[in-house]
Amino acid sequence: MTTQQTVIGTGTETATRARIIGLACDLGLSPAVFYGTQAAGCTVTTSLFAAAGAAGTRLLRTSVRSRRVDAPAGLMLGTYALMLVIALLARDERMLLARDPATSGLTGLVFLASCGTRTPALGYLTRRMHPGRAPDPPRVRRAVRLQTAVWGAALTAEAVIRLALLWTLPMTAVAGLSTGVELAVVAVLLAWTVWYRRRLRTV
Repeated sequence: MTTQQTVIGTGTETATRARIIGLACDLGLSPAVFYGTQAAGCTVTTSLFAAAGAAGTRLLRTSVRSRRVDAPAGLMLGTYALMLVIALLARDERMLLARDPATSGLTGLVFLASCGTRTPALGYLTRRMHPGRAPDPPRVRRAVRLQTAVWGAALTAEAVIRLALLWTLPMTAVAGLSTGVELAVVAVLLAWTVWYRRRLRTV
């Protein structure tokens, strides 16, 4: 390998690492702030304010630097803003527990809405990770759109089921059951995604 190839390879690895770190900050900063402030003993409302503030700061910073609104950071800001509104309006435990399924539903609706755009959500995330890659052929674009639609529909359905459980079952049963439904749906989605992508390679 020549020195030039080594430099190019190193530069590519550095750029990829920077994109991974950026995406991790977009999606992970708000949850980290929320759970960090919870561990420090803050109230739920204070933690939600802090998480929404962190997401807003990140969104503003990336928007100024790139001169465009960053979708993952915007989604996290919207998610924690919704959670904050629900927490402020909550008058009982059921309203407070509705935060998680509501955010799952919001994410699912964003995924579904993105299917009507040129670049669906999963395709956008792929582009974020590999901005220099060649445009995908039509077959791959259709597959990405289908995956985004499946994830969006499943997350939206999961949110509806969890909200229905929340308002029909006793509080002593719903907390653990709601989390179980969420984990089961995500596990099925991940397994389906792996299977579908393997199948796509062999067809």
